[in-house]
Amino acid sequence: MKNLLLATTALVAFAGAASAEVAISGSGRMGMVYDKSISNDDIVLVDNELVRTSDAGFRFDSRVRVAFTLTQETDSGVTFGGSVRADNASAGNKGQAGSVFMTGAFGKISMGDVSGAAEAAVGNLSGVGYTGLGDFNEAFYLQQSNSSLDGNDELSAFALPAALYEYSTGAATFYVSLGNPGGIGIGDESYGDIDVTDVVIDSAYGIGAKYSVDNYSVGFGYESIDLSGIATNTVTSEVLEYSNSVDSWMLGGSATFGGFTLKAQYGQGSGDRDLDLTQYGISGDYTFDAFTVTAFWRSIELESANDNQQIESQPFGMGVTYDLGGGASVAAGVVDPDRFNEDYRADIGVNFNF
Repeated sequence: MKNLLLATTALVAFAGAASAEVAISGSGRMGMVYDKSISNDDIVLVDNELVRTSDAGFRFDSRVRVAFTLTQETDSGVTFGGSVRADNASAGNKGQAGSVFMTGAFGKISMGDVSGAAEAAVGNLSGVGYTGLGDFNEAFYLQQSNSSLDGNDELSAFALPAALYEYSTGAATFYVSLGNPGGIGIGDESYGDIDVTDVVIDSAYGIGAKYSVDNYSVGFGYESIDLSGIATNTVTSEVLEYSNSVDSWMLGGSATFGGFTLKAQYGQGSGDRDLDLTQYGISGDYTFDAFTVTAFWRSIELESANDNQQIESQPFGMGVTYDLGGGASVAAGVVDPDRFNEDYRADIGVNFNF
């Protein structure tokens, strides 16, 4: 009886204390995807040329994810918390997935797998398909959350884990982001007789601002990274130090007229050794009844001293979504990546939000 009374007293005392809010949410999807570039077709050598002998680009696609969101408030009114998906728990423990935050009158500070200031201010064009179909609607940012340059890992540039600060006053929101040194750098490259390897990010930062009023918004972001690596002269075998600085800016806006939403973006980037990036695009969403029809188009031009890193593509996508209510929707889309040795992609399926 004594132990029972002690346990009851402890429970009552705990119930009276402030306790954290833990919310469990999730998402799921199921459907079919067509992607000829990653299909299980048979490839054979005929007359010294690779020939595809079948066309089996369809595959089933499904997944389920569970996310945990934790929030609490200090006695002075500062809210803090964090969120992570169950499948990213290990990376979240290293600050490379999920995020933690503190917010109050001073603004909001977030760390982890968060957007850079430019991405937070400008965002991305609308995507299509129930899987995203490669996320070709997304712009290339030097600091961005869990993404890359159109899926091309050799040209990714991350500085994670990262820190993002945002402050809102009236219709304006300001952003500042910093990336940890030692992040993944732009892939190995060659120029002339010089081969560059082991490239890492020494520093990364970004600033951005967004102004939103009624159904209109405009955002601007600027970001910069400094890289270093090992350079080797292939003729003399001399080992040299490599360094590079890359800067970029992005301007974007959106407007909503009735059921139609239009987004547009334009940006440029540059770096040492003739690195030059130009990107721009437009997307439109039209919603009527339970349907939303979406289309996007982008143009990416990337040039550098390394011929193997030249990219010129204009991905295009179209899709439709039907809201079933209750957190479920049916979506279908098709995308032309406009990249070498890649065919169009398509999908259809059901998305769930819990």
